[in-house]
Amino acid sequence: MDLLVKVIAISWTIFQVYTSAFGLFPSLVQRPLTLGFGLTLAFLCYRTKFSKNDKNKLPIYDLVFIILSIICISYLIINFKALANRAAASTSTDIILGIIATLIVLEAARRSIGTPLVIVAIVFILYGFLGPYMPIIIGHRGYSINRIAEHLFLATEGIFGVPLYVMSTYIFAFILFGAFLQSTGGAKRFITLAYALTGGSRGGPAKTAVVASGLMGTISGSSLANVVTTGSFTIPLMKKLGYKPSFAGGVEAAASSGGQIMPPIMGAAAFIMVEMTGIPYLQIVKASFIPATLYFISIFIMVHFEAVRLDLKAIPRKDLPDIKESIKNSLPLLIPIFTIIFLLMMGFSPLKAALYSTITMIIMVSFKKETRLSIKDILRTFELAAYNSISITAACAVCGIIIGIVSLTGVGLKFSQIILTISGNNLFITLLLTMITSIILGMGLPTTAKYIVLATIAAPVLVKLGVPLIAAHLFIFYYGVIAEVTPPVALTSYAAAAVAGSPSVETALQGLRLSFAAFLVPFLFIYNLNLLMYKASFIPLMLTISTSLIGILCLGVGLGGYFITNCKWYERGLLVFASVSLIFYGVITDLIGIVILAIIYFAQKQRKEREIAIV
Repeated sequence: MDLLVKVIAISWTIFQVYTSAFGLFPSLVQRPLTLGFGLTLAFLCYRTKFSKNDKNKLPIYDLVFIILSIICISYLIINFKALANRAAASTSTDIILGIIATLIVLEAARRSIGTPLVIVAIVFILYGFLGPYMPIIIGHRGYSINRIAEHLFLATEGIFGVPLYVMSTYIFAFILFGAFLQSTGGAKRFITLAYALTGGSRGGPAKTAVVASGLMGTISGSSLANVVTTGSFTIPLMKKLGYKPSFAGGVEAAASSGGQIMPPIMGAAAFIMVEMTGIPYLQIVKASFIPATLYFISIFIMVHFEAVRLDLKAIPRKDLPDIKESIKNSLPLLIPIFTIIFLLMMGFSPLKAALYSTITMIIMVSFKKETRLSIKDILRTFELAAYNSISITAACAVCGIIIGIVSLTGVGLKFSQIILTISGNNLFITLLLTMITSIILGMGLPTTAKYIVLATIAAPVLVKLGVPLIAAHLFIFYYGVIAEVTPPVALTSYAAAAVAGSPSVETALQGLRLSFAAFLVPFLFIYNLNLLMYKASFIPLMLTISTSLIGILCLGVGLGGYFITNCKWYERGLLVFASVSLIFYGVITDLIGIVILAIIYFAQKQRKEREIAIV
């Protein structure tokens, strides 16, 4: 059984590499084949709780699922030309296989990513049936099981829609890139490099977590995976230095979540954003750079002042990795990342950029015997890439179901109308309602899935009020990501708490505090598009960056509670107010923020001198 799983996994990756290099098959061949591999591996690798422990024996019901998956996929591939020619004239076979395929996709997703997304999809399917019985504001004429099954199975607006297209092209290519990064020891090298660069400053291990999590998170696209990989190293170091376990876990949770909004790769969701908005990938990366940087700087500031408050000493340079040696060891893995950026700037598609950068990585690591990959290592990495793709493939297929129901019923427009009616077309209230919706819908869902759902339901609301398309999608994407550190769910924080050995709720609250900038920054770039470098000239852009950095300083100090000395409660409130004043665009608001910061700085300086004199 193990050999069969390996053969299927490696075959999947070879298929994806072949189509990346030599061209894609037609839509109803490429996408079903990708889903077919994903479903087969899902039922082979993810067993139900009723299965026996013997991994070499496949339960009969899993075998049935696999056979049905193969039948559904084979039917589409063999008949794709005929299906295209007869358009909406579906047969009873189409309908039966459509129903079976939908149920199989839901079961595969339930096993590989859990129940939340499956429940959302089921609610949408029921909504498709029960439209006539819904309140007038969200009601519709209702659709039969035949119409829904046909729409979800035969069209490229359902299961085989945009999410699965992106999975079968861009996302798999970058998952393979990340798998090779993992196989060549990328996580360990990035952590070592971050530790060498930041470990010598106050609170160095915490700053290492911020840098390393940003580097790994942008590639992996998974906050939970990031916590486990980088957190297993950085959290014990933070605790050893003197940070509270809950604070150490909160730092790792906040930084790991932020990795998904950090260019250049931004996980998998950025590629789906390209397809759903039509905005070039490089433009999305460019627009994301300043907001993501502000987020990580805010964490850096709070980490630093917490170290000052606790009087934590820097780690002696002799106990740290050598910087030059760390950079040298990381170059074979850093150069492929720079290659991605260069190729994207040269106009290559993300698919080709990922493929050529992966080849570059294999070449770069081959110069040293200890890092050189054998054929066996490459095949093992192919296998790893396939395993890492199972859950994302299932999630994309389920998201296709949701998008299919939305396009069939028009519920997206109805949802937009509801929010606009409640808000009275007021932009600020609409942003607040969209933020709340994004956080609620984002809880418990994988990043890729939550973005697709939010882009379909929430983003159109903002576009209707004149918000630029890229700003609207980044707004909902940021809040979808930050849902992972927002109680009561806060999955990333709970994972960090397990690593840190700290109370879950306390760690979640620390993660929420440290990531607070992510709640503020999306509002800022909506009201000040210069932060997205959106049609911005040089001088306004520099002024925006300068005032935003000062504002983030105020926010970090206000939330952290320490500047020159411990902040009084009213000073913290004033500093948070100053941060908002500075980051929102306007000369008067900037002056108000700077004056507040200056007054508190000099007041605390005098108070610190009196405290020293007394001692």
